[in-house]
Amino acid sequence: VLAQAQAKVEWLQLHYFPSAVRKSKLENVTIACTGRGRIRIELKTRATVSESTIATNDEESSEDVVAFPWEQHIQSALKKILVEDLGNMNATELLATIPEVDDSDGRGLADLRSMEKKWSVKIFFDDITKHVFLIGDSKKLEKKCFPIRNMIIHYHWRLSGTDVSFKKG
Repeated sequence: VLAQAQAKVEWLQLHYFPSAVRKSKLENVTIACTGRGRIRIELKTRATVSESTIATNDEESSEDVVAFPWEQHIQSALKKILVEDLGNMNATELLATIPEVDDSDGRGLADLRSMEKKWSVKIFFDDITKHVFLIGDSKKLEKKCFPIRNMIIHYHWRLSGTDVSFKKG
């Protein structure tokens, strides 16, 4: 649960807050994952500081009092995104094996980041559980993210020592 909440924090930071901050003229947004799958958000405007904790799962609790209008928008955004667990892929080492610039096959970390931006998804490599997560709108994950999954699986196979290239006999 904690890894999935952290993945949602990463998605919010990459795709939600840049435009939300620009539209609402906020000065600063601080977002962090707290225990038990909750997100702590602090928004600063020129005059005030607002702080709140939002549940990242579907369950509601009495602590989740919507005191500020932006909380509804964040909860609405969180309901639309899905965290897909791609499994235990030794995430720390996997991330280190993906070249920053294109490899001989024309792929690399820069290519993954451009696909993240293009489809408004986030790839999250969790150092603690060693899992890789793909976060985004469920329809985009289903229809658009096949190349991202293929590339991650390709590098995972390379890391595990499996040769996935086709050899000409």
